Amino acid sequence: MIITTALANEIVSRAMAIIHHNVNVIDHRGQVIASGERHRLGEQHEIAREVIRTGKRISIHNAAEAARFENVHPGINHPILVDDQVVMVVGVSGDPAVISRYAELAILTAELLVRQSLEMREVNWRQRLRDTLFAQYLEHGEAPQGQEALRRLAELGFTLATPVVPVVVMVEVAQQHLSDVLGTLLSEFSQLAGVKEVILLGSNEILILGSVKEDQEALLDRIGFILSNQISHYHIGVGVRADSAPDIREAIQFARSVIEVGSKVQPQRQVYYFREMAMLCLFRVLENSYMFNFFNNNVRQLLEHDSGEALLDTLDCFINNNAEVGKTSQQLGIHRNTLAYRLAQIKKQIQLDPMVFTDLVQLSVSVHCYRRQNPRQSEWIDTLS
Repeated sequence: MIITTALANEIVSRAMAIIHHNVNVIDHRGQVIASGERHRLGEQHEIAREVIRTGKRISIHNAAEAARFENVHPGINHPILVDDQVVMVVGVSGDPAVISRYAELAILTAELLVRQSLEMREVNWRQRLRDTLFAQYLEHGEAPQGQEALRRLAELGFTLATPVVPVVVMVEVAQQHLSDVLGTLLSEFSQLAGVKEVILLGSNEILILGSVKEDQEALLDRIGFILSNQISHYHIGVGVRADSAPDIREAIQFARSVIEVGSKVQPQRQVYYFREMAMLCLFRVLENSYMFNFFNNNVRQLLEHDSGEALLDTLDCFINNNAEVGKTSQQLGIHRNTLAYRLAQIKKQIQLDPMVFTDLVQLSVSVHCYRRQNPRQSEWIDTLS
C-alpha cells in the first residue's frame, strides 16, 4: 500500500489535535511526507529508514543521541504495518519518557486512519470492478463476454433480479473538475432514499437504479437538486420498469436513446421520459433501418402530383394538429371541404388514407423520413436534425 500525501497530512492533523506534540509521517522510502514542522517536508529520516528495515520501534532519548543521525530529533518512531510490510513510520517528537502515553494515541490514530483508508480502497475497488463489469454486460448482453460479466457480478453479490427503473444521467463537466464532481455525485446519489445502485458507466454517464416502490417524481426532484448544486449542464433519461438483467439492459438503452432524441427536440428540458417520447425514439431507429427509403419514397411519390408541395404541407399540418380537421383547416386558412379534397388527393396519389389511423401512422413516418433528408421547420418533428 502506498501512503498518499493526503492521508499522511490527515494523520498529522488529527494526531496533533489530540496530543499537541509534533508528529511526522515518513513514507516507505524514509522521506518525510507530512509534518507539523513544515520545513522538514522532503527530508530523509535516517532513523525511520532503520525502522523500515527492522520493522521495530526506535526511540531517540536526547539531543546528543539524535545528533548522531541525519534529520533526527528526540522522539519515538513507530512502524505502521500492512500485511507484515512497513508502509510508513509515525514519528512523535519529544522526550520518550514524557511523550510515551501521547505517542500511543498518535500511533493508534494513524493505524485507525490507515485501516479506514484500506477499507475505503477495497470498497472503491469493488465498486469500480462492478461498474466495469456492468458496462461490459451492457455492451455484450447475451454474448459470452456479457454472460461472463453477469456471472462475475453475481460473485460480487450484485444481482439484477429486483424490479427497478433505470435513470441515466449525462453530465457536462470541465476535465479539471471531473473527478471531484463525479465523486460527489456518486456519493450523494447513493445516499438517496429509493436508490438501489449507482453505477459509473463512463466519464460523463451515471446510472441510477431506482426502486419501483419509490415516488419517481420525488426521486427525480432530489436527483435534479443534487445535480443543480454541482453543475449547470446535464440531461436525465428515464427508462421503464425492468425486472431482470435483460430487461434492465434494454431499459437503460431506452433511457440513453430518449436523452439523445430529447436533447435535440426539446433542449430546454433536462428530464426526458421514454414513455413520452418513444415514437420519436422509434423514428431515430428507423433512420438506420433498411425501411427508411420505403417511407421516404412515399413522400417523393406524393410530390409527383401537380400540387405535391401543397399536399405535403397539408399533410404535415394535419399530423401536427393530431388529425383534427377543424384545427387544420383554421391553421391553413382553408375551408373544411378544401381540406377533405386535399386529403382525398393524398389517398389517390399514394394509396394511403390520412383519415385511417394505420395509414396516418405510415404517413407520419414518411414525412419524418423525408424531412430528415430535406429539413424544414415543423413543430411535430421540430429540430430532430
